[in-house]
Amino acid sequence: MSFNRKKQMTLGVVLSYITIAAELLTGLLYTPLVLRLLGQSQYGVYSLVTSFIGYLTIFNAGANAAYIRFYVQTKETDKTKVDGLNGLFLIIFSVLAIIGVGAGLLISRFSPQLFGDKILPQEYELVEKSFILLSALTGVMVFNSCFNSIVIANERFIFGKAINALSVIAAPIITAPLLYRGSDCTTIISVRLAITGIMLIANIFFCFKNIHIRFKLERYSSTLVRTIFVFTWFIFLQSVTDQLNWQIDKLILARTHGTTQISVYSVGATFNSIYMQLGMAVSGVFISQVNRLVSQRADKELNDLFVKTSRLNMYITCLIMLGFTFFGKAFVLRWAGSEYSNSFIVGWLLMLPLTLTMTLGLQLDISRAKNLHHIQIKINIVLCILNFLVSIPLAMKWGALGSALGTFITEVLICFIVQPLYIWKILKMDMKRTFFELLKVLPAMVIPIIVGILLNIFDIIQPNYRSIGLLAIGFAVIYAASVWFIAMKTEEKNMIKKLVFRKRM
Repeated sequence: MSFNRKKQMTLGVVLSYITIAAELLTGLLYTPLVLRLLGQSQYGVYSLVTSFIGYLTIFNAGANAAYIRFYVQTKETDKTKVDGLNGLFLIIFSVLAIIGVGAGLLISRFSPQLFGDKILPQEYELVEKSFILLSALTGVMVFNSCFNSIVIANERFIFGKAINALSVIAAPIITAPLLYRGSDCTTIISVRLAITGIMLIANIFFCFKNIHIRFKLERYSSTLVRTIFVFTWFIFLQSVTDQLNWQIDKLILARTHGTTQISVYSVGATFNSIYMQLGMAVSGVFISQVNRLVSQRADKELNDLFVKTSRLNMYITCLIMLGFTFFGKAFVLRWAGSEYSNSFIVGWLLMLPLTLTMTLGLQLDISRAKNLHHIQIKINIVLCILNFLVSIPLAMKWGALGSALGTFITEVLICFIVQPLYIWKILKMDMKRTFFELLKVLPAMVIPIIVGILLNIFDIIQPNYRSIGLLAIGFAVIYAASVWFIAMKTEEKNMIKKLVFRKRM
């Protein structure tokens, strides 16, 4: 691996966590402000509307993954065809942008028929305005995604992650004063639209000036177009499945309970979103490397990378999951208020099954690189339907808690049974070695778990920031020490030392 590539990947991981840390910090300060200034009703509207961003940009994930896969493979085999591939994907992303904008406008027009009569007439006025803005945001996001994919495919992680970090920091700084002046939830979407537009311009400028990207429109091979379409189609189905699993609960709650229960669920889901971002940050910078190893049929190196990233992911996911388990309830009470006490249980139910999935997070990129993702997707669709059927009666009976419980049941089946079997039998990864390496980490969890249990048994954690902050820092130090001395290998310690003391070594 060249020094520049290694530098890009290392700093890419660091900037990923800086971005997530910025999101977490601004969320801690910003979300309570939004909850207070908007109220449960408007926040419920905002959460419901923004949950549809995933639906409107649902083809994006497939196009992004397809571009990176085909770009890396084309660059490896025939560099002369790269410009033509860029032109083809520019057309694809343009079509996706038009579809997203059109779908958003249709939802705005027919929102009462879609969401039912539990939402009040005055709330529907905000829903319709928000969806119009969301349509414009969708179009800009899709085009930005196109150029961001180019940045990632060329492994220019420093720029890509840095601009994401700046956008995360800028959004609440701009929005908060406007909300204090009495603006409604549409302001939040408007600010996000403006920032995404600036990101798009910056990405375009970087791609042309620094990467020297070129687009060539030509007559494309029908075989290539068909291959891209099939590859993208199955990732689209995966995106549909993910959206249904994570966002269908809000639609169910909209029709069964209204905006109050949507707010309770959304606060819990916020922690789940942060968890997924933190857990997948390491895997995100290995996409191009995975595609390159698959293209070269370097199975041993691929397995080594899979084991390495799985162990690193486990250190992170277990810290977050244990931290939320022991400190989450007190934090939610202080941060969001007593009316959101059930949000802790919602968040915990959504987060727990994902721990194993995010630990094995690189499997997603491996499956796409090997073009074998369609098998798991078909299975997940069946389980997604099960989630929908289970969540409806549970949501009707227990509101936000019932919806989360339905998702929990389905995710346990997916994360603990389906995915490990799929990785082993279909992807042909060495799961015996992987699980053996992960089991070596578990003894390091014993001391932190005992400490967390004792803190809760003796009711030491109080619902105030001082108590939560000091005890959480102490818990993290104990966790880090336990992992360092019990679980970490010498090469992992050396990697961290080089990262921390980079300039000295």
